[in-house]
Amino acid sequence: MKIGIFGGTFNPVHNGHVKLAKLYLEQLKLDKLIVIPANIPPHKEVLCMANGEDRINMLNLAFDAFSNVTVSDIELKTEGKSYTINTVNALKEKYPNDELYLIVGGDMFLYFEKWKDYKKLLSLCKLCAAPRENGEYVKLKEYQKKIDPNLKNTIIFDSEVYVMSSSEIREKIINSDDLSDLVPKKVLQYIIQKGLYKND
Repeated sequence: MKIGIFGGTFNPVHNGHVKLAKLYLEQLKLDKLIVIPANIPPHKEVLCMANGEDRINMLNLAFDAFSNVTVSDIELKTEGKSYTINTVNALKEKYPNDELYLIVGGDMFLYFEKWKDYKKLLSLCKLCAAPRENGEYVKLKEYQKKIDPNLKNTIIFDSEVYVMSSSEIREKIINSDDLSDLVPKKVLQYIIQKGLYKND
């Protein structure tokens, strides 16, 4: 099987995440996509973090129509920072004969040499990224040659850029702005029902 690993804080999950999931499912012809919310991301400080249970629930609502997407709490079960190498090692043990594709944002891809055991990661799975900003595709291709000269273990997609971040969405929630075009309907209902991000 071809299995995608899609990690992030998903705080909250938004339509950009869903569009990326669709892109990778189609372009990589994945049999399965595992979406994994981080416990504590090692490379960035996140303010107003919803708890793990709420982020898992929102992800399940966002992807409930996808038969080939599963949401995993593997990183939420571990204490401390969520290092991708630990997650990939665990999934490699679970799926020893399958191809793993690690999906990251363009910003994280350009930071890849600073990841823990990044060379080992490249030996365990194919690293996949798409631009998050206009003009970022060229930077990604240049960096790809630097970390993977033979272009065997990395894939860069020249996809449509979805300019939206979870931090902007949290700000819009605080300001009571309209989010109907930015967040899946069921996720928005959950955020409102739970009063998430309003009082942080």
